[in-house]
Amino acid sequence: MIELNEPASSAPARSRHNFSAFTTPLALLACALLSAWLYYWARDLHRFTQWVTAYISLFIGQFAVYLIACYMVFRRRDTSPRAGFITLVIIVFSAAFFRAELVAQRPYLSTDIYRYLWDGKVQAAGINPYLYVPNAEELKSLRDDKIFPLINRADYEPTPYPPAAQAIFFVVHKISPMNVTAFKSAMSLFDLITVLAVMLTLARLGIDMARVILFAWHPLLIFESAHTGHIESPFIAFLALALMAWAYRRPALAGAAVALAAMVKLYPMLVLPVFFFSAEGEEKNSSFLLRLRRAIFSKPNLWVVAAFVATVVVSYLPYFGIGMGVFHSLPGEVREEGFIESGERYYLLSLVRAVAPVPTSVFLLLAALALLSAGLWLIVKVKRTAADVASGAVSLIGLYILITSPRYHWYYAWILPFLCFAPRAGWIYLSGAAVLLYILWYIPNVYPEMPLWLGAALYVPTLSLLAWSWWKERSAKEPDAIV
Repeated sequence: MIELNEPASSAPARSRHNFSAFTTPLALLACALLSAWLYYWARDLHRFTQWVTAYISLFIGQFAVYLIACYMVFRRRDTSPRAGFITLVIIVFSAAFFRAELVAQRPYLSTDIYRYLWDGKVQAAGINPYLYVPNAEELKSLRDDKIFPLINRADYEPTPYPPAAQAIFFVVHKISPMNVTAFKSAMSLFDLITVLAVMLTLARLGIDMARVILFAWHPLLIFESAHTGHIESPFIAFLALALMAWAYRRPALAGAAVALAAMVKLYPMLVLPVFFFSAEGEEKNSSFLLRLRRAIFSKPNLWVVAAFVATVVVSYLPYFGIGMGVFHSLPGEVREEGFIESGERYYLLSLVRAVAPVPTSVFLLLAALALLSAGLWLIVKVKRTAADVASGAVSLIGLYILITSPRYHWYYAWILPFLCFAPRAGWIYLSGAAVLLYILWYIPNVYPEMPLWLGAALYVPTLSLLAWSWWKERSAKEPDAIV
């Protein structure tokens, strides 16, 4: 309606402004509908003859739509509160809907979920899951004809999963015994907890909550949690809660949340130094060792460490009736994954060995020193906001990924919630390009090696984009945007 004192020519201008404000949510809705259609097709991938190839192709299409959607959200310039609210609603509702499309479907990318269900059943029977391999005669009475035959490595080792993961297996089993759909629904719920925690932390920092799309819509998380049911979703949720606790200056909660993440999968303990609070009154001209001592022994950080240690101890207590047997499978896991001995899993080492015969022990020593140095530097580094913490986590997780070159796509997922605060094109590329690791299924007898051409496809563009982002930031041109 045109006001009496308003020039008639201003009405079309205001209409154009309103249309412009709603351009992002409308375009985002179109992307959501296209993604929903693609996830609908993913329901039947297990029926295709070349199903891994079909999955990779579909994932690339989904990832392209995802990148377009993220670009629109990060580049939007409208300030309309209504348009912003609608944008956020579309993002959150679509994130839940995409997962709902897949949870009832049969997993086809991994059989890990069947071991999760089995461990839950073993615990419900009052048996310590770290005591027997699934094929043990002592567990014969628990076997069924649906889940047990699908367990991988049933005659190899007792469970490799830490106690917080075991607690999740047990709780889901008690709610819905041996139910694949129920377990995948639980993993999707953890994804949505992460979405909420990231949104609240973004709001705490005064940053557009719509940035959560970078995590919420990523097809890697959606396929690996809702369709395959991997246990990565809970520890990612705990890390997101740790970041939120840090943002609200709750050191004990931050330390406990990081510990819970480590008790789902051990390697998230790597990021504990990132969650140390900066020492008050720290002088930049002080020596590194003095600053390190002040940081470690400051009251907030003593709470972080104490809460971390206490949570780890309490997590293991219910299972420690067999003593050190709770760690029985750890050496075998390290050996099977190629972390020791030949060192064939390390892509960087393979590149170096193309020039000089470097021993695995030397590489491991240098890698440990690099991670230790990065961790100590991040303890000392001044972190004023949760965005600084997230940036440190991206750096440390990225370094770990480059050193260890994981062979499974889902091992790249835990960097994603932190990218909502410190987006980097290189890591976003790698999180999508890692789907090419499924090509290894067509190359027999190479695990845990990675062909040089495949590693180059993953890491050369990643490092190039990171270098470009660094140069752009040094040039002070929109340092917080996806470039």
